[in-house]
Amino acid sequence: MSIILFVYEGKKHERKYIKSLMQETDINIKDTIIETAFCNNIYGLCRVTQGFDTVEDKIYQLFKKQKLKALGSNAQLIPTREDISEIYLFFDYDGHVPMANNKVIKEMLRVFNNETEQGKLYISYPMLEALKDKKNCVFKIKNGKKYKQDVGRTGIHLPKGATFNKLTLHHLKKANFLVNGQRKKPNSLIKQHDIFNAQLTKHISPNKEVAVLSALPLFYLDYKGVSALTSLN
Repeated sequence: MSIILFVYEGKKHERKYIKSLMQETDINIKDTIIETAFCNNIYGLCRVTQGFDTVEDKIYQLFKKQKLKALGSNAQLIPTREDISEIYLFFDYDGHVPMANNKVIKEMLRVFNNETEQGKLYISYPMLEALKDKKNCVFKIKNGKKYKQDVGRTGIHLPKGATFNKLTLHHLKKANFLVNGQRKKPNSLIKQHDIFNAQLTKHISPNKEVAVLSALPLFYLDYKGVSALTSLN
């Protein structure tokens, strides 16, 4: 049995967004998917994973200890570590929370950098709702608590079809510009640690802001490859 483990920060919205992404951009995952929620931010995840001896066991041990809440129709399925072929984690930057620490983000991206080993971490700036943000190019970190409400009022509804494809391509172009200075479709994969380093040097450190960027299109790019971008118009 081959299983893909999705680890979300929250129980509801991440799952909804991932489902829409897979449906609307034709990500066809044939393996069994187990969806889980940590129900805390990335800084909390760092704290609880530090106690495990081996990197490869970190997320699986959380799952076994039920610190990851299983969601959906496969919630009762308890696989062995060998059954899990890929692990993907989706979390927010959340730079406004009291425990926010850029060194933690850098370390988490270093540890969780391979989906077939310890897991691959994807970070949205400032948070998940960045995908439907039609107003902000950058957002002040100190105003993070207001972001979800702000986007709920001014952003678009969770898109479908061509609109979803356009937003996916839009964020990939934003990521390419942030990292490579090119306002066009990327012609190679864009690593999460390169995105964070660019955020840190161009926005976080000098201006106490982040470039608004959704992690979901980067997952699409990694999973489908550069050649798939021809279908996003």
